[in-house]
Amino acid sequence: MRLDLFYKSTGKNYIWMEPLMHIALRLFFRKIYLHNRYGVPALKPVLIASNHPTAFVDPILFCEFFDPPVYNMTRGDIFRKPFFRKLMESVNMFPVFRHRDGYGERDRNEETFEYCKDKLRHGHTINIFVEGEHHLDKRVLTPIQKGIARIAFGTYEIYPSDDLQIVPVGCNYVFGDRVRDEIKLNVGEPIFVKNYWKTYLENPNAATASLCSDIETALKSVCYHVEKREDDTLAERLLTLWRSENPASLLPVVEHSGARFFAEKAVLDRLNALPDMEKKELREKTEAYFAALEEAGLDDETLLHPEHAGFGWLTFLMAGFLPFAAGGIASWPLRWLANFATNKLVKKREFRTSILLGVAYFGGLLYCAALLIAGLIAGSPILISLALSLPFLTWFYLFYREILARWMSAKKAAKHPQREEILALRRAIPR
Repeated sequence: MRLDLFYKSTGKNYIWMEPLMHIALRLFFRKIYLHNRYGVPALKPVLIASNHPTAFVDPILFCEFFDPPVYNMTRGDIFRKPFFRKLMESVNMFPVFRHRDGYGERDRNEETFEYCKDKLRHGHTINIFVEGEHHLDKRVLTPIQKGIARIAFGTYEIYPSDDLQIVPVGCNYVFGDRVRDEIKLNVGEPIFVKNYWKTYLENPNAATASLCSDIETALKSVCYHVEKREDDTLAERLLTLWRSENPASLLPVVEHSGARFFAEKAVLDRLNALPDMEKKELREKTEAYFAALEEAGLDDETLLHPEHAGFGWLTFLMAGFLPFAAGGIASWPLRWLANFATNKLVKKREFRTSILLGVAYFGGLLYCAALLIAGLIAGSPILISLALSLPFLTWFYLFYREILARWMSAKKAAKHPQREEILALRRAIPR
């Protein structure tokens, strides 16, 4: 984030948390793909229209990787207690009061709408999760909520700026509920409110419907979208096959590219368009292959890539064992705390990554600070060095563990007596 925009945020905690969170996200995610991140312009009135797979990770990603400070609309029940209200406001979150959360008076949102109008008037960016709820399904929930159109037209009526725009943003996870996941953050083309204003003056309902329909279409273009729920398992398996054939690079963690997402989306688009008879054949052969994989205790990627068990990777594992062990020991208290809190608090999958990331972030700050202070008091270079190197050691521990698991799995797959038979089942899957 540019410094001139960085300090324009009105959230006091947002200002100091933002730069440190960059480190946490690079530890937490295995890969982060950014497509058209500068499509969210700075110093212009922008309404982000986004999907909402997780509880709090999605808005954190927006705050970290978009230039302007982002103000995120979130469920109003979190703001009931004064402490949490102040905390949420300090990180640029503001409430929306939904009937499903126990609010019967919709006019309570008038204050929220006025807040949005004021932020947009000053060239800020407002994010609205237009599906109205969070979920990990690989689809856009429709119809989208009309509140974003109400805010857009209400703002344009008072502050008629040609720059007032709605920008679709898609958050796409491989899993969405675990550490070392892969995220693809895509920014679509802007939708300018001025183009709907003439219709709005003549027929507000028609203009609202037209704008919401266009937002829905635009959001589907930057999100995974499986049309039928009964195809969800098949869709996941097809994506697994594609990813195994096109393995992601291990480094860098952050890549500015949308190529991988749009190739995966093409897989889902072909599935959506497939006739029922062809889809049935595809499902049967895919089920047979994955059943054979499960029975053999193998996974698709290492079955396809025996080179993952090559001598080069074994050399890396041998050379990196000591920093791996050091990272595992040093980060154990933090990893234990994050897993304990998650298992204790999480009832829904969509909250899992949010709790894991939150505990790891704040726990990590306290842990590093404690090590640093103890090192300074005791005059211990070892403790001071450990405090400063803990983020890297933790990352290396997680990275090494993935490589080790992949190496062991590939070694098992390469020697499995049924490898060729299972590969034959894979080749029989229609593409």
